Amino acid sequence: MIKYLAILLFSTFLFAKEEAHPQSTLGYVYLALFIITVGLFFWGIHKAVKTQKTVYAWALLPFILLMLGMFFI
Repeated sequence: MIKYLAILLFSTFLFAKEEAHPQSTLGYVYLALFIITVGLFFWGIHKAVKTQKTVYAWALLPFILLMLGMFFI
C-alpha cells in the first residue's frame, strides 16, 4: 500500500505544470497551522480512545474550526 502511495505522490510532482510557491510568509504560517491542527486532531483521537476520557475531545476543536473556516475561504 505504501508503495502505491509513494508512486502517486511522486507522479504528481512529475506531471505538475505549475509551481506552488507562496508569495509571502503567510502561506508558510497557514501550512504550519494546518499541520499543527491535523496533528492535534490525531493526538486527541488517540488519547480519547486510549484513556476513555472525554476531556481529550477538546483537542478536536481546532480541527472543527478549520473545517468551518474552509467554507469562508
